[in-house]
Formats: sequence, C-alpha cells, structure tokens
Amino acid sequence: MAQRKTTTSNRSASKSGSSSKKPASSRSSRQPARRPEPVVEKEPLYSVIWSYSWGKALYLLLAILVLIGLDLLIAMNHYHLFFTVLGVEIIAAMLIGWIAYIIIDRWKQRDILEENGSDPETEE
Repeated sequence: MAQRKTTTSNRSASKSGSSSKKPASSRSSRQPARRPEPVVEKEPLYSVIWSYSWGKALYLLLAILVLIGLDLLIAMNHYHLFFTVLGVEIIAAMLIGWIAYIIIDRWKQRDILEENGSDPETEE
C-alpha cells in the first residue's frame, strides 16, 4: 500500500537518458540561413466585405434594419409616430441620394471633358 514517490530528478534522468538529441551546433551548421518572411498586412473583415457588391447590399440591409429598430424604440409602439418618423427619414434619404447623384454625375462629366482636352470653364 505504500506508494513510491518519484522526484523530479528521477523523471528528468529517465527522460534525458532515453532521448537521443544531437548537439545544437551540428544542427545549425547544416541548415541554410532562413530568409525573413515578407510581412503581409491583412485587411479588416469589414473592408473585405465592402469590396463585393453583395457586401454593399448586406451593409445597406443592416443599416435599414438598425434604422427601423431605432425608430421602433423611439416610437414605443405608437405606430402613427413610427410611420411619421420613418416617412421623414425616407424623404431625407431620397433627397440626399439625389443630391449625391447630381454631384457625382457632374464630377464624371468634368473628368470626361478634361480627358478630351477641353476646359469645362471656358466652354460657357
């Protein structure tokens, strides 16, 4: 019933005696010098998703769902208030989108005119 206690010196002696390790100097002299690995910076996940068209649609859907959720929280189940706030937000989004479309279209027209060699300010 008496159990034999093993000490750490017994364990290390038994482990070191059974392993056949080669000296480190002979190992390092045979291997060629390693080249440093190039550092590759990974893009964040949200920018990778944004680069795909389905990712932009997903972000748009998430934004709409968050907006509707916030409207429900603000309205506190008063549906008249909810639809009023939602209508105002839809009208504001349409106006902002229309203005952004006009500005982007003007920039594209200006770039096309500059590529053709004509100056858009002197053509008036």
